[in-house]
Amino acid sequence: MKRSSIFDRLHQRAQPCESAVETTLRRTDYDPDCLRLIDGVALTAAGLICAGSIPDEHTPELSSSLCGPDGFQLLVHQVADVAPLHAPRLQRCEYKALRVHELIQTLLTEALVMLEALPEDAFFDVIVTSPLKSPEAIDIVLASLRGAIDETRYASVLGALRHEGGGDPHASLTVGNDGGMPYVLWISADSLLNAEDATSLQHHRASGRTAKGAGLCPGEAVASLLIQRCLPEVQDAMAGWCVEKGLTTEHQARSSRRDHAKRQTLLEHLSQAWPLPAESPPTLESGAPSHVVIDAMGLPGRAVEVGSAVIERWPEIDMIEDGVGIDQLCGWPGEALSALSWVLALAPLSPSDSALIIGVAPETVSRTWILRSCAAEHEQVAHHS
Repeated sequence: MKRSSIFDRLHQRAQPCESAVETTLRRTDYDPDCLRLIDGVALTAAGLICAGSIPDEHTPELSSSLCGPDGFQLLVHQVADVAPLHAPRLQRCEYKALRVHELIQTLLTEALVMLEALPEDAFFDVIVTSPLKSPEAIDIVLASLRGAIDETRYASVLGALRHEGGGDPHASLTVGNDGGMPYVLWISADSLLNAEDATSLQHHRASGRTAKGAGLCPGEAVASLLIQRCLPEVQDAMAGWCVEKGLTTEHQARSSRRDHAKRQTLLEHLSQAWPLPAESPPTLESGAPSHVVIDAMGLPGRAVEVGSAVIERWPEIDMIEDGVGIDQLCGWPGEALSALSWVLALAPLSPSDSALIIGVAPETVSRTWILRSCAAEHEQVAHHS
């Protein structure tokens, strides 16, 4: 994790003069339903996740401070090697503000390095999503980020720096009436390694009490993505992956239905989210996702529901080789879930691959996101024209 030499390189580069046209670059006409992912990185209990690298699953460990209602220690997924920060003011603001801040600071160098992919003098916004509610805590976190960016050559091309709550990423990353910059550095962090969140997870998610038991274990994560906001006009061929707004299907509670009914509902959802091409049989290159990310395989019945639906839809997919369950990899990451799932979907892809994210944690909702290869779509358009 120590990449001081890279950070020094960012720091030592000559900073360009402040641009007088910064305000004229803000636009309000971006497509709110489409984002282009350029790069992503995340830090979890399993380790660092980046392009070409997904670590092995992390085995949960007994917490030294968190216990369940029965008095036994809880199994948790804790990020190792987080540099502790001395910030008593922040610690007094909110019960997990300091931990969230430590996670963000630990990943910050890797996040800033991604900015090297931007075109020369391209302007960008920074958006932080976290569960923090205290205005003072949010101000401290944002001020620290601004200070770090001010020490790099990107200080003069930084647009807005703001905090958003969790929720739909497209809504969090949209621009307001004042407009926004073409690029966004999205940073999202959360930690459930505290008594309040652990109790809530037990109540709503039926926390697992053994390493192989059904349920979710408290975890934590910080993820960052470099994103381009899409314009409505036709784009030239670009690298990266386009992500449109997720498809959401509401249905009866999973616990009230048999396996066959759950599988059929999810299968219909997948058919709507990812229609098969006209040719048959489909191939991995054209008809199926190259990688599948699932949010909560450890909850009761989810592994059977997802596995059977995906295999029926795409028999050629190997869920062991081509799939990853977030909760099994690193525990439940709270409000960092969306950004982490996008990074996990992005990490193993080649430029022509696409990926599928499946959300089945809620009892009455199924949701999918598609990461579509921009290069592959451009080739298909060129071929048909």
